[in-house]
Amino acid sequence: MENALYERAIERRGLRSELSAAWAISIRIWKVELSYPLSVLWFIVMPFIFFIPALLAGTAVISGPSSVPLESMTGIDDWVTYIAIGSALNGLILSMFWGTGMSLRRDQNVGTLETLFTTPVSRYTFVWGSALHNLQHGGLGVLLQLIVSVLLLGVTINAWGILPALVFLALGIIGFQGIVFAIASVVLVAKQGWMIVEILGSTFVLLAPLTYPIAVLPVVLQTISMGSPLTWATDAFRNSLVFGLGAPGLIQALFALLVLNVIYLSIGAVLFRRTERWVRGRGVLAQF
Repeated sequence: MENALYERAIERRGLRSELSAAWAISIRIWKVELSYPLSVLWFIVMPFIFFIPALLAGTAVISGPSSVPLESMTGIDDWVTYIAIGSALNGLILSMFWGTGMSLRRDQNVGTLETLFTTPVSRYTFVWGSALHNLQHGGLGVLLQLIVSVLLLGVTINAWGILPALVFLALGIIGFQGIVFAIASVVLVAKQGWMIVEILGSTFVLLAPLTYPIAVLPVVLQTISMGSPLTWATDAFRNSLVFGLGAPGLIQALFALLVLNVIYLSIGAVLFRRTERWVRGRGVLAQF
């Protein structure tokens, strides 16, 4: 009986099996996190930690609900709405960077990484499964912050723009997986890859129009920012929620994200696959 079950498991192939495995990984991480009450508290508080300082700074320097300079650069005069929508994505981005990029390191710490890599599952699925969890985790944080912003701060959201906003958010997350694969590769080799996560995460957040338009950055940084999927996804996400289906720049953002996604995913996937094979070949997969 056990041999029959083992053979059936080994023979499992295809997209359905990989999705099932990714879902199982996501649920496993949820069970671990929900076992610790402070994790739940951090989940509730985290989205507002990035929003409140920007809100206080804006209140201190802007007298009124609208900003003429902001409108001239972005087309949006309501600075509270601009900051609220952008900063809501901050928690999701950091969750994807830290939670997904360091997922293999967690398995190294508990001694399960080698066992996982012997299962009949694609190596990419281990990263995708963690990404699925962090998407759920961070996505709920985005939803929570936007709801509070609408109810308490008067942030306005165009209902017609919710669907296209979700599409652009999904495209941005897909492109980000290429970066996550690169981070996972560094973790497999360097083990303590938190320094890389910190540097990359801070850099992408700095260059993204989360709480300020990229027009305020130096020209060199503006140019670099245009090569980040986060820049296009954030602007398109915000514009969709503010202006609805007729939001400006959506077509341009769509093509930019499609091109960047191919580039980022291709480089990240190749790097991760070659790194994983190199680490296994040297026998240091689970080495600390």
